[in-house]
Amino acid sequence: MNDVSYASPFERLIARIIDKVVITLPVYLWFGTQNNQRMLETIGGGILLVTIVLLNLLWDGQTVGKRVMKIKIDTANGDKLHLGHYLLREFSFTIYPVYLLTYPVIKTVWMFWMLTTMVLILMYGRGIHDMLARTMVVKTNGTLATTKELNKA
Repeated sequence: MNDVSYASPFERLIARIIDKVVITLPVYLWFGTQNNQRMLETIGGGILLVTIVLLNLLWDGQTVGKRVMKIKIDTANGDKLHLGHYLLREFSFTIYPVYLLTYPVIKTVWMFWMLTTMVLILMYGRGIHDMLARTMVVKTNGTLATTKELNKA
């Protein structure tokens, strides 16, 4: 049996909220006087994507929020993560066409995608974006333990 300690949905959610606030708040404060909300969301979303991918690369699977919550991204098989893992993971979870959410069909599909992801995280500890990128989010207990080290324990 697998002894990996998955991060709880609550830990993952709080980490994501911390990341969004820390990374996008300066963007909204800087460009907040703009009347074009779509442009503001596009700039904020782009900066969020680039920053999360870069932080994950530089901090071995962690962002500001993940460090605070003592969790990290790891591969499902314990191999070293690379840029492709982070990009696929973030594109399949974070990036969605906000301007298209006005169409009922796309909004319904997106809501189904997010609900399915939440159910999978609750049941298996991994969401659709984790399965696509072959990653998982694990507890670190303050250290940067790899999946192979967690499995040995």
